[in-house]
Amino acid sequence: MVAPWAGTWYRNFVRVAALFVGMPHTVAAHGSSLYTGGAKAPVAAARLKLEGFEGDGQGDLRHHGGRDRTACVYPAEHYTWWKSQGIDLPFGAFCENLTVEGAREEQLRIGDVFRAGGAMVQISLPRDPCRTLDRLSGVPGLHVRARESGKCGFHLRTLEEGEIRAGDAFELLRRHEQGITVAAVLDLYHGRSRDRQLARRLDGMAEFAAQGKLDIARKLAGS
Repeated sequence: MVAPWAGTWYRNFVRVAALFVGMPHTVAAHGSSLYTGGAKAPVAAARLKLEGFEGDGQGDLRHHGGRDRTACVYPAEHYTWWKSQGIDLPFGAFCENLTVEGAREEQLRIGDVFRAGGAMVQISLPRDPCRTLDRLSGVPGLHVRARESGKCGFHLRTLEEGEIRAGDAFELLRRHEQGITVAAVLDLYHGRSRDRQLARRLDGMAEFAAQGKLDIARKLAGS
């Protein structure tokens, strides 16, 4: 049952549309080779642990993975938008673990807690797309267009381990009282906002990942 405080945006059919995992390996990437964990394969189910999904890994541990980034989520609706822009990509093309229907960056808050299958997860920070997307998709500048459009997705931390299956509900359990949306943080990340008061609020949030605090501090220091 959806809690009455969840808001009208949260619909009963918010769910995991697809699930992807994959260990780092070398792949052919449109005329070159690339060692990456971003080339994931669809699976029916996988267990999400405190360190990430079983059978999943990252090729670049400096910029990916860790306890604050155990799963990457990309909204399913964004794929429809990309298609309207002439870029027809399949689910999983943004290297996400979970393609989720019905929950987008402007609706979700840093610190929101969800039940996904048997796991409990929390939004920890936005996803900041990198050039790996361009190389795997064969679409030059895809990561820049994702940043500019705000259609980037977000990361989760695992609060309780459990199995997640494609088709499981993505159930909102608790809204964070600060009310800072993923979209608002992406605006700070990518220069659409210079809201230093918001940056200070984020710096004081235990739920917001330390890497995100550092990234925002660096960007504002250079502005």
